[in-house]
Amino acid sequence: MNNRKIYFYYSLVITSSTLNTLLSGVLKTLIILGILWAPLSFLLAGNLAFTFSEKEGFQGSQDAMLWFWRLSYSIAIGARSTLIIYSISQLLNETANRSK
Repeated sequence: MNNRKIYFYYSLVITSSTLNTLLSGVLKTLIILGILWAPLSFLLAGNLAFTFSEKEGFQGSQDAMLWFWRLSYSIAIGARSTLIIYSISQLLNETANRSK
């Protein structure tokens, strides 16, 4: 099972196909956003509790809260979408190779 996981990550990062290259770039971007999530969230909220209130400025306001949730959901949904698209493409490639 571990060899399969290693192959999955290896084939997603090192590939020549256009779709896999695109997915690799998306995944790298999501990893960077995931690493920067805490500092970006701190900048949006203005505190480490990530709480928002009715403020006049942008930091800690309801507008900042919307950007916080957009960032959080885009990282989670993007990672899952990349995995699903990659899995489907691998399944289709495997099916096409078997039919040859």
